[in-house]
Parts: sequence; structure tokens; C-alpha cells
Amino acid sequence: CRTGEAKLTKGFNLAARFIIHTVGPKYKSRYRTAAESSLYSCYRNVLQLAKEQSMSSVGFCVINSAKRGYPLEDATHIALRTVRRFLEIHGETIEKVVFAVSELEEATYQKLLPLYFPRSLKEETCSLPYLPADIGNAEGEPVVPERQIRISEKPGAPEDNQEEEDEGLGVDLSFIGSHAFARMEGDIDKQRRLILQGQLSEATLQKQHQRNYNRWLCQARSEDLSDIASLKALYQTGVDNCGRTVMVVVGRNIPVTLIDMDKALLYFIHVMDHIAVKEYVLVYFHTLTSEYNHLDSDFLKKLYDVVDVKYKRNLKAVYFVHPTFRS
Repeated sequence: CRTGEAKLTKGFNLAARFIIHTVGPKYKSRYRTAAESSLYSCYRNVLQLAKEQSMSSVGFCVINSAKRGYPLEDATHIALRTVRRFLEIHGETIEKVVFAVSELEEATYQKLLPLYFPRSLKEETCSLPYLPADIGNAEGEPVVPERQIRISEKPGAPEDNQEEEDEGLGVDLSFIGSHAFARMEGDIDKQRRLILQGQLSEATLQKQHQRNYNRWLCQARSEDLSDIASLKALYQTGVDNCGRTVMVVVGRNIPVTLIDMDKALLYFIHVMDHIAVKEYVLVYFHTLTSEYNHLDSDFLKKLYDVVDVKYKRNLKAVYFVHPTFRS
């Protein structure tokens, strides 16, 4: 049985009619995305087999083991959201799901279960600010934008030109060489020299900037940023009266002299990339900050230079709470 797959056997003398076996992933921070996808597949495939066998109840042990190095809280988020999403869409026959956990894991499950399975409206409201920004797609599967491939029947041909399909290939010849696969990059060294001399066009500069941002984004998705995440200095906290996402920055939680600020920039990009695609608001709390929490102007300039144009276009307001002369 390969990682992420699930196999069914009979329960024989056990108290269960069936046993579903699956293999969880080994976790390495630089292959985090692959580990997340594999762990999602474990839970999803187990539930799919349970549905196919018309089981009314299913019990889960903790598939990610400490031996394989998977961070417990990250794995618990994937487990709970995958089960929640599956039950929303395919759960008409399943009456009960049980999580069998050890003492080591119980506290984490008790803390995170109300986020995905709130028992009341009050619990749901209280849990909203603690939901992570990334909760996958409609199935709970981790989303990696770089892997989303759009397949076209005739690359380069306009999609609404269906009535001309039967007229042969001659109709499409005008589009040959105009689609992305047919374009070739120019001399990169020459382009770089022109940038330094300030002679490149605005479109080319935007393309270069986008390429640079994508490199930062790829690095942000592959690196282990749990130490920065644990500071709780940046998080989503619902929406404002206009329905815009509200992001909070807590200045006191940013120990600029103790942390790697490049990693902080990566974490900002990792969290904000999918938030900034639509209108959002930033609230910065300067409350109780000291000189050890003041972001350097060079860092802020670098942040401004690196981020994608959507960050600037969709940022509708910035609020400072308890500003000082310094801020």
C-alpha cells in the first residue's frame, strides 16, 4: 500500500466489520506540500472506502505518527477539515465518525475540533478568528496554485469559435505562435543590463517583478515557517462592514532583533497571497511595542518592492491602533 492509498480487509474476530489500512507520509519541511497532499489523501481515501461499503460509522486513529515527524497541529487541521468537507458533500450514509487519540494528541484535538465541528452558534463565532487562512478547496484538499493546469482542446485558439470547428486546421493557423508555449524568452543577461540602465519598458519591468514575486512565493510554500507562525503576529480576523477581509498585525509579537526577517517576509507572502486577490483591510496594533518591535524602514521598503501589484490594488485601508510619534 503506497503513501496516501487505502486498502480494505475484513475485521474477522475484531469488533469492527472492516479494517481500512493506510500509509501516512514522512514529513520534511522542504517537502511540506507533498506531505500535506499525501495526508489529505489518506483521510479522503479511507472515507471513500467507508462510503462505498455503506458503513454507518468509522473510527480514525491518528494517521500522522510522531515517528514520521509530522507536526501534530498541522496534521490535525488536515484531518478535521478533510472529514468535515467529506461529510458535507458525501456524508449522507455516515452517522458517526470517531477520532481515537492518545493522551499526547487529545489536547490538540479538543482545541481544534470546535473550529471544524462547532456545537453552537456561539462556539462557531468564537472559533472563526482561529481558523487558519488556508483551509484547502471544497474537498479540503491543499491548494497549490502552481499545480493548477488549464487544459485546452486547441491551445491558442479562441474558445468561443466553436462554429468553425469543422472547417479544418486552416482556421487556426493564424494563432500559431501566439500562445504561451510558443513564446521564447529573450536574452536574460541583456534584459538585466537594460533594467540596471533603466531602459526597459513598463510591461517588461512588470514581468520581471512578477517572476521575482513568484520565486518568493514558491520559497514561502516550501520552507518551514512554523517558528514565525507561532509568534501570532499576523492573522485573519473576519470581515468588516463592507465584507472585506480584515488582517491583523500585532507589533508587540514581532521581535525584530531575534528573528530572521527574510523568513518573516516569506511568512507574510505565504499568508497574504490568497487574501490579497480581493479587497482587504490591514489593522496594525502598535500597542505596548518597544524598540525591539519596530520594523526597520529598509524591511518595509523591501516588502513593498517584493509584493505583487494585487497587494497594493486591493488594500482598501490601513488602521493604526495606539500610534506613537515613531510609528
